[in-house]
Amino acid sequence: MILNKHRIFLSLLVCFIGLTLLLPSCKPNNLVTDHGVSLAFSADTVYLDTVFSTLGSSTRTVRIINPTQENILLDRIALGKGDQSPFRFNIDGVPGPEVTDVFLPAGDSLWIFVEITAPSGGVEMLHVDSLVIQNKEVVQSIDLVSLAWDAHFHYPTKVLVIPQPPPYTDIQIPYSVLPPMSTWTDDKPHVVYGYAVVDSGGTLDILAGARVHFHAQSGIWVATGGTLRLDDANQGSFDDPIVLEGDRLEPFYDDIAGQWGGLLGGIFVQRGASMYMNHTHMKNGTMGIRCDSVPEGQPANVVLQNSLLRDFSRATIYSGFGHITMQNVVVANAGLYGLYALGGRVHADHCTFYNQFPAARSTPTVGLYNRYDDGMGQFRYRDLNEAYFGNCIIAGNQDSELGLGLGSQAQANYFIEGSLLKLDITPTPPVYDVSDPNHFFACLFNANPQFVLPTSRNYQLDSASAAQGIGLAGPLSRVPLDALGQARPSLPDAGALERL
Repeated sequence: MILNKHRIFLSLLVCFIGLTLLLPSCKPNNLVTDHGVSLAFSADTVYLDTVFSTLGSSTRTVRIINPTQENILLDRIALGKGDQSPFRFNIDGVPGPEVTDVFLPAGDSLWIFVEITAPSGGVEMLHVDSLVIQNKEVVQSIDLVSLAWDAHFHYPTKVLVIPQPPPYTDIQIPYSVLPPMSTWTDDKPHVVYGYAVVDSGGTLDILAGARVHFHAQSGIWVATGGTLRLDDANQGSFDDPIVLEGDRLEPFYDDIAGQWGGLLGGIFVQRGASMYMNHTHMKNGTMGIRCDSVPEGQPANVVLQNSLLRDFSRATIYSGFGHITMQNVVVANAGLYGLYALGGRVHADHCTFYNQFPAARSTPTVGLYNRYDDGMGQFRYRDLNEAYFGNCIIAGNQDSELGLGLGSQAQANYFIEGSLLKLDITPTPPVYDVSDPNHFFACLFNANPQFVLPTSRNYQLDSASAAQGIGLAGPLSRVPLDALGQARPSLPDAGALERL
C-alpha cells in the first residue's frame, strides 16, 4: 500500500515537470535584434523657450519610441556638437553629451530630458543642435532649437538682515546699491536679482524701450533721497513701452501673477524718495508699486502717466499715506487691490481701473481708507487728505469695485466726477451717498465699460461702451491727449484710452 502511494506521487511529479517544460518561461526575453530598427519620436524638433545667456532653461522632454516587437540596444545617443553644444540631456539620470548601449524593449519608449545654458555673446542668438540616435546601421536625429538673449545682470552684493524673535527666522533681503547716476538702456535686457537700490542722492533712469526682468523676490528699492525715472524724456509710447516683468520667458508665464517682488514690493518708493513712470508696461508681480508716506504739503512722490500695470497677485499700487498723481493709466487685474490708499493723497485723471482677476477675491479694485486695524482690535487713523478721480473707469466682476473704509476720526476727502463706477448705490449701512454732490458728480453707475478685448489686455472702448462721451471738461483740460497720444474731443470718454 505504501509502495503504491510512492508510485502515484512519482507519476504526479513526472506529469508536473512535463507540464512545466511545456509552459513558456516567466523570465523576460532580453535578446536584442542584430539589425537596425527605424524608431519613432514624440517630436521631430524640441523647441526650448527663449532664455537669458548664462542662465539655465526650463526642462523639455521628448520620447524615443520602439514601435517593433523586437528588443533594441541603441549604440549611442549623443549631441551632434558634443562637448561644444550649449544643450544638455539625460536619460534616466544618466547625463550626456553621449550615452551608449541603451536598452529599449519592444513596444516601449525612453524619456529624454533636454535643457540649455546659452553662452554670452550677441544681443540675440539662435542655438541649434541635434540628438543623434544610432542603432546599428540606422542613424536618426531630433532637432534642438532655442533662442537666447544676452543681458545686463544686476546681482546682489549685500544682505539686509532684519532680526525676528524666536521661533521666527530672521528676514533677509539681498540687494546691491547702484552707481549714483545710473542709466539702463534698451541695448540689452536687464535682469535683476534681489533689490537694485537707488541710494540717497542717486538717480536711476530707465530709457524708452528698455526691458527689465526680475527674478523671484526681486525689485527696485528707491531709498530716501533717491529718484527713479522711467522714460523721463518722453521718447516711448503706450504701444512700444518700457517693460517690467518676471524673468520667466516662456509664453505660459505672460499673464501669471506673483512672479517677482519681494518683501518690499516690486518698486518700493521709500519716504523722501520719488518716482516718475511714463510709457511703461509693468506686469506679473506680487505687489507692484509700494510708496511710503509724504508730509502734507509736499509734491507727489509717485507720478504715473500713459502706462499699463496688470496681473499682480496682491496690490498693484499700495500707498501708505503717500502722494500719487496718475494720468492715462490702466490698472488691471489684481488679487486684492488695483489701488489701495491708506490716507495721503491720490489724484487720478482719465484712468482705467478694471479687475477680473482669475482667482476669488473679496476686495474692491480701488480701496480708499483713513483707518486700519492694528491687529489688536483697535483702529488707527490716517487723514485721507485727497482722493480725486476725474473721467475714470472703476469696474470689474465684483458687485462693488470702489471700497470706502472711512471713519469720522480722520479726514475723509474724496470726490469722483465724470466717471463710470461699479458701485452699490444703496449701501447698508449708508457709509456713502451717491446723490451727494460733494462726493459724486455726473457719474454713471453700474453700466458696462465694454472694452475691445480685455482678455488680451486691450482696454480700448468698444462701440457699445457706456463710458463714451461721459467725461467732463476739467480732467480733459489737464489731459487733452489719451494714453496713445490721440487728441480727446470736447466730450471725452472716461478712461485712459479714447475711442476714436
